[in-house]
Amino acid sequence: MIGELTRHLWQSTVFAVAAGLLTLAFRGNRAQVRYGLWLSASLKFFIPFALLMNVGSHLALAPAAHRIATQIAAPAVSFTIEQFSQPMFPESLEPAPTTLGTIHWIPIAAFGAWLCGFLTIALIRFRSWLRIQAAVRASTAINIPSSVEVRVASGLLEPGVVGGVIWLRPILLLPEGITERLSPCELSAVLAHELCHVRRRDNLFALIHMIVEAVFWFHPLVWWIGARLVEERERACDEEVLRLGNNPDVYADAILNVCKLYVESPLACVSGVSGAGIRRRIEAIMANRRLAGLNRAKKFLLATAGTLTLAAPVVIGLVIGVGHAPVIHAQSPAPQFAQTATPIPNAQMQRTPVTTPQSPTTVAPKFDAVSIRPCEPRSGGGGRGPNGGAGIVPSPRTSPGRLNFACVSVQELIGRAYIQFADGRIHSPLVPPTIEGMPDWVRINPGPAFNPANRFTLEATAESTPSQEMMMGPMLQAVLEDRFRVKVHNEARDVPAYALTVAKNGPKLTLLPGGTCSNPDLTKFPAEYPPPGQVRCEHGDGRKGPNIAFAGQGESMADFARRLSNIVGRLVLDKTAIAGSFDFEFEYGPDENTPPGLRNMDPERFCAGTNVPVCKTPTLGESDPAGPSIFTVLEKRFGLKLEPTTGQKEFLVIDHVERPSEN
Repeated sequence: MIGELTRHLWQSTVFAVAAGLLTLAFRGNRAQVRYGLWLSASLKFFIPFALLMNVGSHLALAPAAHRIATQIAAPAVSFTIEQFSQPMFPESLEPAPTTLGTIHWIPIAAFGAWLCGFLTIALIRFRSWLRIQAAVRASTAINIPSSVEVRVASGLLEPGVVGGVIWLRPILLLPEGITERLSPCELSAVLAHELCHVRRRDNLFALIHMIVEAVFWFHPLVWWIGARLVEERERACDEEVLRLGNNPDVYADAILNVCKLYVESPLACVSGVSGAGIRRRIEAIMANRRLAGLNRAKKFLLATAGTLTLAAPVVIGLVIGVGHAPVIHAQSPAPQFAQTATPIPNAQMQRTPVTTPQSPTTVAPKFDAVSIRPCEPRSGGGGRGPNGGAGIVPSPRTSPGRLNFACVSVQELIGRAYIQFADGRIHSPLVPPTIEGMPDWVRINPGPAFNPANRFTLEATAESTPSQEMMMGPMLQAVLEDRFRVKVHNEARDVPAYALTVAKNGPKLTLLPGGTCSNPDLTKFPAEYPPPGQVRCEHGDGRKGPNIAFAGQGESMADFARRLSNIVGRLVLDKTAIAGSFDFEFEYGPDENTPPGLRNMDPERFCAGTNVPVCKTPTLGESDPAGPSIFTVLEKRFGLKLEPTTGQKEFLVIDHVERPSEN
């Protein structure tokens, strides 16, 4: 971190020095050109070259993509043992000195000193801003023709433009009595000067540099740049006032009278008319020289300098990115191992792995024997995953080194291998990625559409004892790619969604104390449930007469939003910023967004064997009117609402799949 800051500081310093040298080449031109050069030096402190180099490194992905298309398919993992010998041990084993608990006081002290300086400058400028705001509040409007609002305020503050920073409405604030102290021509010249500041957005750029000064207060060059910015902006406005036809003598007298009668603005972002080397400004105004325009050579110099400044870091990042772009091999039919060994005496072993995207440093083991046969009608299995996508409800039989799926659909296998256990660890998203590109024979198709010909019994054994997560994930992926010729890829798309937000009158939620109920630990496989004697949190939804009953105990707002996704048929994003756990138990009337599985579910299936309070109330008959919609229930009962928006949703796309051959 300190190294990056140091590099940024010296790069910005070199850039500022180069900008200063360029201003010498343009000293005979308009002040606006030199102001732009100093402003670029100020902005450079905000934009590290490392950011532009990072852009270039991302552009290097195109050559990497070309390698993917041209690279010959290779084994998933290949180890080459280049050198091998007996291990070497030190003659004596002494404990290495530990640095645990060591506190590096120098960075802490440096940060403390920087923070003190930053806060001091911020406080001084905040107090000055309060003075300006007090003057604005006490001011009164005056009828002076102008493109901005003109107000007068008591005090000795010089004429200045207040506001006008991005979205704020600019106000030209004049000191009380200035119309009597200046002649009409002088007042007109002063107004022309201030309106020039408004058109140029000088207050905005001054505010940006004030932030640079507060952050980099320890760098003397930053303060030098600030003085040059004020000087050149005032000269640029002086040149514009004279260009509009104002008399140089009258304009010079107006500036001198303002300096005699009033004090300079305490903030650079309140553009005034005085300051910035009055003597040199008056001499330049009286000389009223005709300033030369930019010739072709100077225009080319500016364009070249700007292009090199932006393009050079991007090109450097592109070169570095191409040099370090990873070579990604095409997908091989099945993981294999290839090893070569060359013994060399008295040398240490070196091993060079070439890995797949599946694991950065290791390779998943393979099943030694795999049997796949058609489903027998009474072999069990089957089910429907949440959102109709993951297909992870049926539980296979597992034992050390053995995996057995009975009468399982290919959709369920893909859901386990590429979603729930994709990287050899368990993931149990309440809204899993939607699977797309499935032929009909791959789908789960529960109920009357069940077809044993589209289900398979899979038995696999391994000589080693890999974890259950590894067997269900990477090892099952290898089976699917080898026997079913499965090819998939992941996509993230912008889809219509809802944002779960707090309604106008605030939330109506009761925060649960800790330990009210216990949720199963879904990060373990199989999931660990609360031991006997502890109250288990109840979750579920299903039919209750004409309505749908929802139960969710001890749920966070994020969990509740994910479960709502299954109710409204869209992705729901938690935007409530409410922490803690809550109970959600209610009934609502189904509509066209309610998934068919919920509308057709057996009511007794939801409430059987549970302690959900909503199940203890009498069930309505099918002829009774349905309850309010989920949108109404959320707002009236919980003080929450669903607002249409867009969000990114994950999709698992099946590019290719075939029926397996029996064995």
